[in-house]
Amino acid sequence: MTETVDTSLDEQQKLELEAVEIKLLTEGIYQHYGFDFRDYSMPSLKRRIWKRVYAEGLSTVSGLQEKVLHDPACMESLLLDLSINTTAMFRDPTFYLAFRQKVVPLLRTYPFVRIWHAGCSTGEEVYSMAILLYEEGLYDRCRIYATDINEPVLQRAKEGIFPISSMKENTSNYIAAGGTGTFSEYYIAKYDYTIFRPSLRENVVFARHNLVTDATFNHFNVIFCRNVLIYFNSTLQERVQKLFLDSLEMFGILGLGKKETIKYLSVADNYEVIDLEERLYRRIR
Repeated sequence: MTETVDTSLDEQQKLELEAVEIKLLTEGIYQHYGFDFRDYSMPSLKRRIWKRVYAEGLSTVSGLQEKVLHDPACMESLLLDLSINTTAMFRDPTFYLAFRQKVVPLLRTYPFVRIWHAGCSTGEEVYSMAILLYEEGLYDRCRIYATDINEPVLQRAKEGIFPISSMKENTSNYIAAGGTGTFSEYYIAKYDYTIFRPSLRENVVFARHNLVTDATFNHFNVIFCRNVLIYFNSTLQERVQKLFLDSLEMFGILGLGKKETIKYLSVADNYEVIDLEERLYRRIR
């Protein structure tokens, strides 16, 4: 009598195997391409990896690993999936209102201001800050460095072209953020898109930078990294926050997203709170 061997995996074994596959995939990407996703938050990482698995017509993470390592175009597509690009003009308007009221008066005392938008995505928040600084009479003495890991996303940011369908929400955000002008003055509508004033990016430097693996490249008076760290685990958050501390001038300003905090990190004692609700901090040591 021939015995049959049960080769099916139970749910726990599937999860364990999946974890091994994801670990091998992220390690392979790091070794081959230099992009380090090994300490990204697992739930978000898993969801975005499986999105690419299905998009490539594959059935396993191991299959994706093979394709990614041998097909740079597939890696570029996966990089787009892993980059978090959800954004809007004046996103979280109360943050910009708090920045106007509590940070701008401090910046007026500086002869020149260097600002870093880390993880700038497609640039909506960069143009929002440029508009705010212009309205406060500070833009001419500011230099904004807008960086992201993703080159195609950076290219879109450089162009300053956004869907006209988003302008209703953007205008509402601008007003709630304390805008002092008319939002439509900052762009030209053309067909289904809007093109923002070239002058808004005259003092902006767009560059590729990997928060996980790259070092500091300047000293800044203000650093924004909003709604990026929530996708990192605690180890990676520590590493990135140490990078920000090394990059921030004494009494410089750090701005995070509403769901992010430095409270439990080793750098916390180096900051005082300017606005806890809006996650605005000032370096004091």
